[in-house]
Amino acid sequence: MSFPRVISWCIPLPWIGILFQIANCSLANPTPNPAQLPTPHTFRFQNPLQCLKNEFYNLNLFDCVPCNEVAAGDGGLGKLQPDKFSCKCPIGHLSIYERGKTWPTCDEICTPDRNDNCTSVWLPQPRPSSQCSYRYLNSTSVFASQLPVHPLISGIILTRTNPSSSVGDCHSCELGHNFRYQDFCLASTLLRPYLHYNAFWQATTNARPDSGSPSHFGDLKFVAFFCLTLRNDTACQQLANLCVLSHFSLEKHSPCSAFLLTQVSDVVMKYAHSGEQVRSLQPFLFYKKGRSTKELLSKTLQMADRQELRLFSTTFGLDGGLKRWGAFHPEMLNMCPQAAPSLRVALPKQESQVSCQLALDRLIDLANQRANDEFLTVYLNFSSNWQFLLHQLPVLIENLTPENKRSQPEEWQLVKRFQLISASPRDNRLHQTLPRYEDGHKLQLYYSLRYAEDIELHYTLDRDQPDRVGLPLIRLRYRHIEMGSGNASLSQLYPFRLRISYEQVKRGWDWLVLEVALPLLLLLALAAAVFRLQNLRRRRKTDLCQLGSLMELLLQLAGNVAYALLATALLLLLLQASSPRLLKLLLYPASGLQLVFLAVQLWRSSQLELFLIDWERPRSSCEGQRLNLDSSSLCSSVRTFVAESSVSAWRVLFTANAWIRLSVSQRYSTLGQLFVVIAGYQMLERFTGDLGLRCCLLAALYLLTYLLQLIGHRLLVANPLQKFIDLCSLANISLFSLTEPGFGYYIHGRSPHGFADTDMSSMILQLQRTQTMSGRRGLLMDSDKQAYIILPPRNLHIYLERLLLPFQRSLTGSLSQTLLYQKDIVPSIDGQMERTSIAYASVNRFFCAFIDHAIKDMDYIIKEKSFVEQLLNCEIDNYITENKGTFYIDDSFGFSRVLLLGNHLHIFVLELLLLLSIFLMTSNLLIAAAAACVFNILLRQVFRHWVRRNVSRKTLIDERFLL
Repeated sequence: MSFPRVISWCIPLPWIGILFQIANCSLANPTPNPAQLPTPHTFRFQNPLQCLKNEFYNLNLFDCVPCNEVAAGDGGLGKLQPDKFSCKCPIGHLSIYERGKTWPTCDEICTPDRNDNCTSVWLPQPRPSSQCSYRYLNSTSVFASQLPVHPLISGIILTRTNPSSSVGDCHSCELGHNFRYQDFCLASTLLRPYLHYNAFWQATTNARPDSGSPSHFGDLKFVAFFCLTLRNDTACQQLANLCVLSHFSLEKHSPCSAFLLTQVSDVVMKYAHSGEQVRSLQPFLFYKKGRSTKELLSKTLQMADRQELRLFSTTFGLDGGLKRWGAFHPEMLNMCPQAAPSLRVALPKQESQVSCQLALDRLIDLANQRANDEFLTVYLNFSSNWQFLLHQLPVLIENLTPENKRSQPEEWQLVKRFQLISASPRDNRLHQTLPRYEDGHKLQLYYSLRYAEDIELHYTLDRDQPDRVGLPLIRLRYRHIEMGSGNASLSQLYPFRLRISYEQVKRGWDWLVLEVALPLLLLLALAAAVFRLQNLRRRRKTDLCQLGSLMELLLQLAGNVAYALLATALLLLLLQASSPRLLKLLLYPASGLQLVFLAVQLWRSSQLELFLIDWERPRSSCEGQRLNLDSSSLCSSVRTFVAESSVSAWRVLFTANAWIRLSVSQRYSTLGQLFVVIAGYQMLERFTGDLGLRCCLLAALYLLTYLLQLIGHRLLVANPLQKFIDLCSLANISLFSLTEPGFGYYIHGRSPHGFADTDMSSMILQLQRTQTMSGRRGLLMDSDKQAYIILPPRNLHIYLERLLLPFQRSLTGSLSQTLLYQKDIVPSIDGQMERTSIAYASVNRFFCAFIDHAIKDMDYIIKEKSFVEQLLNCEIDNYITENKGTFYIDDSFGFSRVLLLGNHLHIFVLELLLLLSIFLMTSNLLIAAAAACVFNILLRQVFRHWVRRNVSRKTLIDERFLL
């Protein structure tokens, strides 16, 4: 085994004359072109002959990189010089490797015989002999105690002479404190963080019966030290080759541990050690697992040649040296005597593969030729934006991990470098061997062989775009042959197959839905959430940069994303382009998001500020009872004593209970809908096949039944919202509600007759008079509009809280603030009831005065919303100030948004999501339907409970009077 030259390269490079055009690609290390956007898979190829005098060629990136540019940050003073594939310090300089820097720092050597001034802080170095046996690596701290000026540089120093000798010795290396490795003498303290790699070497050695057999992993700790600490590219290439040779071992101390740590997405920190730097290690050896793998294999690239796949490959030796690069031909992988298939596009099946039986004798000869010394990486030459690029081909080793045998690409562990054949040699010095001319001698050369028995290059062609090709995938399956058991025979036959396959694909509807429709829907969901947040912020008068605003944005986004995911799932079902797994990925998150959104939405709706304004006047005179807030129609509201009122309270109780019943009313029947869906499904199930078709049938039946119920409810059933407004007018009670301090709804229920607390004959007479009257029930004299969206003055909520403050304090036991009302309290009435009566009367008088424009410092205007405002449910032009608000005429009954009637679409969507999700889980429609029905019943019961408690708390009505 030959060791890589760590500091300088002497291997000749077969330069090629093909220059690929520059492309925008993305790599981890800095490149001379800052506009480049590199990736670990795609590279632009630059001809090495074009490298300038101060540039070295980076074999990992196929690019020329200037040493001076690198030296500005790493080497200092631009002393680094290119050495073909790396930068090195010039002759007459020390190399100091610092932690965290890519390249060494160069410092001039001051020899004792120099006459000129030398600025180096290091001790004068004696002149080494002309023929040295070693180069010495030690810590800079060894020299620090001997220096008159302590250097600021701390790291590892490379010298040509022994640091412990003053006579220029470069031939001795004391093994008590040093390690010998090729022509290096390394201080043992430097190797301390890498001694754990010995565990992998010992494990691979002790696993064999003949433990004395040689192993390629004996020098693993030295290779890891030069790669990870000195950042030598040759050593890193050798470390990558040892990883391939170990069959990509996932052991903690394997050569792959450093690559796994920096290149694989789900890496565990057990791979990290104190001596290793967590940085992006090159060469690139692994692909990340997960969604990125699926996206990688599904991408299509522009072919450089429509007639043939243009492939490029690099071959490295075990020592890390580049052996070959150039055009790749399938013959390089062919072990059969027949000719290998060509790379012509859409090759006929009869010409696309070659197979044969290989004798063990032939495999041993191939192992002798390769000698574990060929490690291949294959690239596809493609074009993008009129530029030519190289893309590394992923390699799937089927028997590498159990996940690689599965059909889900996101679970595969893809690699980028592979071997055709590898062998574990024996140490025949410990055993008697047959002469070389004996056939049996071959069986004693190796302990085991591993070769690729099945090699497939698979790619896809786009029918719609014949000039594009899917990224080819190299599939390998290795066979392991044990030769140490004594049962092996040179005539044993083993299979081998090499094939090139392709598949013509056409972008289906699933691609259009997932790659086009879904991103657009998500973008629309985000825009709608931002618009909704802005509208709510204006209503709440809050700052955008608050935690509450962020939470509101996330809430609105959750609801919108649920709709987007459901729409995507329905499109896939309609186009028959879905799979159960894809449907689950869409429907399960959508169900959770919609449940959270609906729960918060209904909770907020049930907790609105609600006030019932009683316009009824007592039949007795009310002179002497007018106050500042009184208007001509509410002098009776000034009453303070419950006993003095001749107005019945039943109208308020009936209105409150009617509001509770209206809150839990729905536009459709879930039970009836599910019954129709089950019946329709039972009749049509025999026409469906797979689970996707059955889900499509369920969704179609549920949606169709829902639409039919909405149409029937609108045509055959009286509008419950209008009926509630008529009830308010009949009871002479208005409803004032606030969902936000600056936004709410108002239902004007003031009777045009002035009173409603009367007998049956008078009530019938009022109804007859109402039929002949027009424009008398509205808030305006010439209008019949009774429903309004309100943006009250900013002071209204503050004034309302002051009116309720005595009542709220009395609930907490603080009665000191209510003493000024004691002159109006009748001793025969309970104090709590009296405070409730006082608070109710004060709030009622305040709202009556506000509606009647009787408060000078608080008023409002009435206007209609524009078409855009109605469409977007927003208020663009309003006239809100501290003392003035705006009432918008609400012909669409917008107050239904705080009821189940106005949230029927959200409820329907969640029921549909639950139905489909549970059906996907159980494949049982009855269980899914029962779950959806139970959910609807629980929803109505919980919402009724919330509304009932809120009505009692906000209208000051005892909860015992509510149904």
